Amino acid sequence: MSQTLKYLQEVLAIPSPTGFTKEVQEYLLAKAKEFGFPVKHTAKGLVIMTVKGKDDEHQRMLTAHVDTLGAMVRAVKSSGRLKLAQIGGYPWNMVEGENCTVHTADGKKISGTILIHQTSCHVYKDAGTAERTQDNMEVRLDEKVTNEEETRALGIEVGDFVSFDPRTLITEKGFVKSRFLDDKASVAILSTFWIASARRRLSFRTRPTLRSRFTRKWATAATPRFRRRLSSTWLATWAQWATISRPMSTRFPSARRMAPAPTTMRSVRDW
Repeated sequence: MSQTLKYLQEVLAIPSPTGFTKEVQEYLLAKAKEFGFPVKHTAKGLVIMTVKGKDDEHQRMLTAHVDTLGAMVRAVKSSGRLKLAQIGGYPWNMVEGENCTVHTADGKKISGTILIHQTSCHVYKDAGTAERTQDNMEVRLDEKVTNEEETRALGIEVGDFVSFDPRTLITEKGFVKSRFLDDKASVAILSTFWIASARRRLSFRTRPTLRSRFTRKWATAATPRFRRRLSSTWLATWAQWATISRPMSTRFPSARRMAPAPTTMRSVRDW
């Protein structure tokens, strides 16, 4: 469990809004190479790692996504503050007061806070009741800027990605509190799974070849029988199923329907 929490903290600390996942992909590639697994990296951001077993005729694919909710700079206001566009689906009040980071095209990281424009209830009577929208939510940068020119001088432009502070906390009782546990918790589980197999603590008897994919979006399988989304619950459960001694298809009939053919695995290259 401690190893899983270590990987979870590491991957949660890497900003990865959808479309801005290069750094976390590099983290996963480094982990795969560290433990000597065959790994492929596709042009569309998939990291595919294969764990060999005793019988390559039967294969299983475990998948998780590393992209998260986030935002993008929509406009630089005359006050020097930023308007945002959402990346992903969430209500604005869920990120009000959140610390954030603007990632510029030249690699700078500039911190700020997401707030509604009419923040003070002493000045704005509707501060508590106003609907939070992309028109009145803004980023106040942790920089001495008072106008658009000063903000742009920092290197900030329309289209820059904005990541949210995950606020990760592990309590004394072992509870994990953080943004983006969907789906980075699954990434940590699979990372622990790989390491255990690398150290030969796991033996794959009936479904030996494990392929893990990390995508910028929810992963859907490439064939009609796989046209469904995989949830974190499935991933965690599959990680446990891979260690059982009897074939999954005998203990769990639904597993037989979920099994990809070898051609399915090869078609992943088309993603």
